Amino acid sequence: MKKQTLDLQTLTMISLFAALIFLSIQFFKIPVGAQFIHFGNALVVVGCLIFGSKLGFLAAAIGLGIFDLLNGYAAEIPIILLEALAVAVVIHFLYEGLFQRKDKLRNILVTAVAAALVKIVLNIFKYTLTGTLFGWSSLPAAFLLAVAKITGTFGSSLATVIAVPILYPIFQQVRKAHKQRKTVEKQG
Repeated sequence: MKKQTLDLQTLTMISLFAALIFLSIQFFKIPVGAQFIHFGNALVVVGCLIFGSKLGFLAAAIGLGIFDLLNGYAAEIPIILLEALAVAVVIHFLYEGLFQRKDKLRNILVTAVAAALVKIVLNIFKYTLTGTLFGWSSLPAAFLLAVAKITGTFGSSLATVIAVPILYPIFQQVRKAHKQRKTVEKQG
């Protein structure tokens, strides 16, 4: 297994991507009930596609963590990070493994749909579990309440499915330009 090292430029790119994730949630959100629709999840997927699942998760953890910390959701950080980790693992096995990082539109779209479904399933599970354990609800009632509660998750998942195939090629070109610049600098 090849050891991966982070040079300053790559670390800077990941940090900028983390900032982009934070900013996309902070300033481009649409309130829907108790939740909101945002493009943070779409950028988490794009980050994992561009940087790989490990470094993409690092950018996601930083961006999502800072948003939650600064907006009164500090108690949610561990759960949000576990959800982001689950998305990164799915991307690792699906896009990096099964699709062998081939940038076909179908592969990108299937990966985006899988990531969106992971978020939906995990949110339903999370709210069903908390509703059953702490809400004194029966399992069916807690499940129905969970589905009703995650309208923002459904919206963000739809945004992910739509935005990832659009944003990924753009960010991929930026990443390629970054790599070409590094190659030219090493030669010169």
